[in-house]
Amino acid sequence: MTRHFWSVLPVALSLMSAGLAQDGDWTTFSGNTLGHRFSPLKQIDRASVAAMKPLWVYQIDKTDKFESSPIVRDSIMYISEPPSDVTALETRTGKVLWKYRRVLPDVLPVCCGKVNRGVAIDGDKVYLGTLDAHLIALDASTGHVKWDTTVAAYQKGYSSTVAPVVINDMVIIGSAGGEFGVRGFIAAFHKDTGKEIWRTWTVPVKGEKGSETWKGESHKSGSATTWVSSSYDPALNTLYVGTGNPGPDWTGGSREGDNLYSDSLLALDASTGKMKWYFQFTPHDVHDWDSTQVPVLADLPWQGRTRKLVLFANRNAFYYVLDRESGQYLSGKQYVRQTWAKGLDDKGRPMAVPGTDPTPAGNMVYPNSPGATNYQAPSFSPLTKLHYVMTRDEGGVFYTGDGPNNGDGKVGIRACVSILGRCPLDRRRHRVFRHRRW
Repeated sequence: MTRHFWSVLPVALSLMSAGLAQDGDWTTFSGNTLGHRFSPLKQIDRASVAAMKPLWVYQIDKTDKFESSPIVRDSIMYISEPPSDVTALETRTGKVLWKYRRVLPDVLPVCCGKVNRGVAIDGDKVYLGTLDAHLIALDASTGHVKWDTTVAAYQKGYSSTVAPVVINDMVIIGSAGGEFGVRGFIAAFHKDTGKEIWRTWTVPVKGEKGSETWKGESHKSGSATTWVSSSYDPALNTLYVGTGNPGPDWTGGSREGDNLYSDSLLALDASTGKMKWYFQFTPHDVHDWDSTQVPVLADLPWQGRTRKLVLFANRNAFYYVLDRESGQYLSGKQYVRQTWAKGLDDKGRPMAVPGTDPTPAGNMVYPNSPGATNYQAPSFSPLTKLHYVMTRDEGGVFYTGDGPNNGDGKVGIRACVSILGRCPLDRRRHRVFRHRRW
């Protein structure tokens, strides 16, 4: 059995004991809305780390994958546990203050593990997205449900694994389920009532700008889901959202075109959800290279003047710098081994190497489907001005299948062929036909 646990170390904990809770709090997914994941705490350093010892352990008795990021406020830690549960812990002792346990439907389409990546907190409420595509507000003191809103129909393959983001009077939540023929979106709900304020679809319908980039009716099951937390610039009132791969993943013939707005960064007006600009990293993706990495927002010198930038290490093995006011492409460089593109042109569009798409016989390509980086959150230090990213150097053989997404909460039985066996399996219907690992 896989067993997970949280442990707290006394060096970090002493800040809270000294009454410096404000400095020790971590109240958003990335520590701030800019995606920095940087801590100003200084007691743990090269000199003190050797003296650290476990103070307490909280055992998480689950066998599902654990991908959560904790929230800490006023000496209380809030963690989400798989599949869609929340626990509040006293940080000094590890004492469980309350637990919320979600009762999920017996039949639930899930792609890539029963995971949840965290909660959000604001005032007296803790917010959670669930695998059955609900957004829930819990009482921060008791864990009791204050309101419960249906975000999408789980029967069609929708779910939510993302940590919500609270902006002004709204809770922002994304969608998952791209392997099940859904149409992706990101939506805002009123933080006090759960009433929907706006919803932005990440795949345009016929007649909308970008719909011409989808062949036929393929946009209806185009995926482009938003399953990792977004970043927000309060000065520009702009939300920056990364989108996932188009569907079906490895079979692109039914969806000829660039497939907007999959594998893109979207800049949205936070008040209305209206798109200000977009940048697509991988047009017509056939390698499952979601662009759901956390956007990092920073004001840095650029060619002689300070510019408002977006820093983005993409799953496709290229690192991008964009102007976050206009979306202008400024720079792009390979940062991990890749064999699928000759490089990027002067607008940042990849120049694909012929013969690297999936085939029935298989094509060896770097990076593999999990990509050069993935959902693991990056960091940015305002002290060093460096961007820190988890990277992977791994290639794989990509195969095509012969069935598209069905758009009904199921997966075409042979469209799911993965180098790691990371396919949206339904034990009753499907199996993986081939998989290899390097």
